[in-house]
Amino acid sequence: MTTIVFIHGRGQEGRDPLVLLEEWRAALCAGLGTAALATRAVLPYYGNVLHRVTAEAARRADVLESLPEGDTEEMPFHPFLPQEVGELERSLIADLAMTSGAPPAALGIEDVLTWALARRMLAWVSQRTSVDKEIIKIFLQDVAVYLSHGRQPVLAEVRRSLPASGPVVLVSHSLGTVVARDLLVEEELRQRVALWVTAGSPLGLPTVQRNLLAKGTKHPGVPWLTTYDVNDIVALGHPLDPPWGTPLSQVEVQNHEAPHAIDRYLRHRTVATPIGKACA
Repeated sequence: MTTIVFIHGRGQEGRDPLVLLEEWRAALCAGLGTAALATRAVLPYYGNVLHRVTAEAARRADVLESLPEGDTEEMPFHPFLPQEVGELERSLIADLAMTSGAPPAALGIEDVLTWALARRMLAWVSQRTSVDKEIIKIFLQDVAVYLSHGRQPVLAEVRRSLPASGPVVLVSHSLGTVVARDLLVEEELRQRVALWVTAGSPLGLPTVQRNLLAKGTKHPGVPWLTTYDVNDIVALGHPLDPPWGTPLSQVEVQNHEAPHAIDRYLRHRTVATPIGKACA
């Protein structure tokens, strides 16, 4: 029997995994127009693991002496985190700025991406996308922590809940799409994946691509459907076929006032129907 594996995104620390699973199931059922799923579904929960890794990285970081005196423009987004996390954050905000259409000359992009320049980019992206700067910074933090410190503990936690055998449909959201791509370096799992769904994915960002386990944009070789809302800031790198190639099905949706919400993505029939067919 096919198992649906839901891989959640960032910001889920402190949640009840069973409640989270039911929210995903309910949204998919709504998209399928059914009262209940006819197949098994699991949701590997790593929210608390990522939260713990972030706290541990902060405790280990020796950053207090390196903070600039009186220069708020050069203050890191998250000064309590290690330097390598900050470097990834700056690179990610540059990706978001360029992908959302920022002209390099207007931002004054130099060879060295300083925090002052990153803050100008952050303000530009926030104005361009109407997304609050603090929301963007938290997204950058969690992706950067996963790529630099959290990958192994998160993957270990997710693997604990994967079915040991049988076909799998991977349905992943946001940072969870990066986790899923890292899982798909494993040949045994790839051979069992009937469909991989990415919703609101940052896999279009060059910094994410460079820091995957499978470096770059190497297609995992499984049936892949990606869905995005043009107003979803995390999915700014869509459509994905230019860098990733094919086979890759792409579904553009409108999630209205909640462009990044997973329940909005799954409630679209154009997203839910391929999932249902892959489970049949």
